[in-house]
Amino acid sequence: MIRFSLFFSILLALAACGGDIEPGSRSGDHPIIGGLKIAEIGASSLPFSTAYTGTVESRNRGILAARTDGRVTRIAVREGEQVQAGDLLLTIADNQAADRLREAEAALSGAMNRLAAAEARARLAQSTYERYQRLFANEAVTPQEMDRVTAEGEEARQQVAAAKAAVAGAESGRNAARTALAYSRVTAPYAGRVVRTQVEEGSTVQPGSPLLVLDRSGGLQVSAALPEARAGQVAVGDQVHVEVPALGQSFPGAVAEVQSAADPRSRTFAIKVDLPATAQVPPGLFARVVFAGSEEPMLLLPASAIIERGQLTGVYLVQDGILHYRLVKTGRQIAEQFEILSGLRPGDRVVVEGTERARSGARVEG
Repeated sequence: MIRFSLFFSILLALAACGGDIEPGSRSGDHPIIGGLKIAEIGASSLPFSTAYTGTVESRNRGILAARTDGRVTRIAVREGEQVQAGDLLLTIADNQAADRLREAEAALSGAMNRLAAAEARARLAQSTYERYQRLFANEAVTPQEMDRVTAEGEEARQQVAAAKAAVAGAESGRNAARTALAYSRVTAPYAGRVVRTQVEEGSTVQPGSPLLVLDRSGGLQVSAALPEARAGQVAVGDQVHVEVPALGQSFPGAVAEVQSAADPRSRTFAIKVDLPATAQVPPGLFARVVFAGSEEPMLLLPASAIIERGQLTGVYLVQDGILHYRLVKTGRQIAEQFEILSGLRPGDRVVVEGTERARSGARVEG
C-alpha cells in the first residue's frame, strides 16, 4: 500500500511539471502557447570565402647600414617622417676617416712634388741629349759620352713615369678617404618614409650596423601566410579582397607573389598582395586577405532561434503542432544567422521568435 501511494505521488509531481517536458516524455494534457513565430527551414546557397591574416608593408623596404665606424652625433629624422632622395638622415663622427683624408692629401702633395722634380730632370736630360747629339755629329764627343747621355735621358723618363704612377695612386687614396669621410653623412637613397630608427644619438656603430629602416614611396602590399593545403590553388594575378580592421576599410587586391616553397615548421607558404595606389594605410597594420569561393548549400537559422543550455545548443522544433526541444550542432555565424550542421533537415519548422516562452511538449496555437 505504501509503494502504491509513493508511485501515485510521483505521477502527480510529473503532471505538475507540465511546463517543460523533454523529448520522449508523454503527457495527456498539452499546454497551449500562442504568439510564437515559426519558420520553415530551407536550404540556402551563399558564397563561401576564406580569410587569412597578414601585415601591411611597403613593396620596397630597405635597411640602411653604417659604412664606417664612429659615434652617431645627430639623428635628423623621426619615425614616420617622409623624406626625399638626398635628405640627411643622420651623421656619424669619424675622426679616423678625417685623419686618413689628411694623410692621403699629404701623400698626394708629396707625389706631385716628386713628379714635378722628375719632369724637370727629364727636361734637362732631353736638352743635354739634343746638345750632345749635335756635338757627336761633328765628332766633338766620344761615343762613350753619347751613350752616357742617352742612358741618363732614359732614366729620367722612367722616373717621370714612376712619379706619375705614384700620383695616380695617391689620388686614388685621397678619393677613397673622401668617400669614407662622406659615409659619416647618411642620406636617403630614395624618396620614402622612415619606418624605424635602429640607433640613438651617442651610439657607437661599426661598418654593417643597421641604422634606419626606410620604406620606398609608391606602393603598399600585404604579406600573408596560407596553409600548405592551399598550395597550387593560388596564382599570381588572382583577385582578392583585403580588409584592414583598424581603419574599418577594405580594398581590392591582386596576388603579386607566391612563395614556391612552404615553411616546414609552420606548414605555410607566403604570398604578397598588391594594394591599389590610392590606398592610404600605414605599414605594419594587421590585415585580412579574403579569397572568395564558389557557392555552397547550407541550412541557416536566425540567432533568435538558437537556445543555449550550458554546453548544449538546441532549437524548438514543431511537429504536428507540438513543440519539441531538438539538439543541433552549429557552424559558422554569418551576419545574424548560424549555420546548422546537424540536427535539422530542409522543411523542418522551428520557432524563430519567442523561444523564451516555448516549452517542450506544449501545443502551438494557430
